[in-house]
Amino acid sequence: MSRVAVSLLLASLFVLSGGLTGQEPKKDDPPGKVKGVLPMNWKKIGLSEDQVQTIYKIQGKHNDEIDKLEAKIKELKATRDKEMKAVLTADQKKKLEEILIGKDK
Repeated sequence: MSRVAVSLLLASLFVLSGGLTGQEPKKDDPPGKVKGVLPMNWKKIGLSEDQVQTIYKIQGKHNDEIDKLEAKIKELKATRDKEMKAVLTADQKKKLEEILIGKDK
């Protein structure tokens, strides 16, 4: 992945996570209440609190496995990219790097 793409990804994650880190739990939440994030637009369909809690529990049940699979995918992509770059000549690698950082314009 290019440096520019990685930088943009990290900047986006930083901006998006900024709103989450400063949030404090509500004082009136019951102790057994599960926390989570609904998928986009799901708040608009009139879910009951029981449905929301069930969805959060389902997410929690699967999130660990999803995180492991995403880490494995990241690892596989890195291995694939390394192997693909090994096919290139030194000049091709240099040219690719210039293209990826936008110096070829």
